[in-house]
Amino acid sequence: MDLHQITKVAFSQVVALARAVDEHGGVADVARIADDVEMDLDGIGPVVAAAEFLGVLTVDEGDLRLTDFGRKLIKASVRERKAMLREFMKDLPAFRYVIQLIQTSGRPATRQEVTQALAVHFGSHQVEDLFRALVYWGRASELIAYDSRSELLTLRKPGVPMPPAH
Repeated sequence: MDLHQITKVAFSQVVALARAVDEHGGVADVARIADDVEMDLDGIGPVVAAAEFLGVLTVDEGDLRLTDFGRKLIKASVRERKAMLREFMKDLPAFRYVIQLIQTSGRPATRQEVTQALAVHFGSHQVEDLFRALVYWGRASELIAYDSRSELLTLRKPGVPMPPAH
C-alpha cells in the first residue's frame, strides 16, 4: 500500500464520486458515473483508483460498489471525514515514516529528509509527485503540516487551526 494511487487526485473528488455512486443506490457502472460527473473514462480512472485504494468503493467488472466505509464517509461531517481519513493515512508507510521521524527526532522533518526516504522506497523518478501527495493528503487529514518557506513537515493536532503565514 503506497501513495501512488492518490498522487493526482483530491479528496473532494473521491467524496463526489462516492456521492454519485450512492445516488444510483450504491452500485453503478463506471461509464454511467463518468457521464453523470461529466468526465471521460481516462479522467475518472485515477479518481476510481484512489477511491478503491482508500476503501471507499470496490470495482468489479466495470461496476463501482460503495463500501460501508464509503457510506459512512459521505454521511459524515467534514470533521468526521478528516478523522476517518487521518486514521487511514496513519497506516501508510510514507506517513508512518514521517510520523516516526518527527517523533523520534523531537523536531520537524525537512523536505530533504523525506524526499530522500521516498526515493529509497519508491524510486527517485516519482519523488516529487509522492512528496506533493504526502503534503496534500497530510493536510487534508490534518495529520501533518508543511511550511513551504522553511520546507519543514510537522505533526498536526486535529482540529487546531494552522498558524497564519508570515
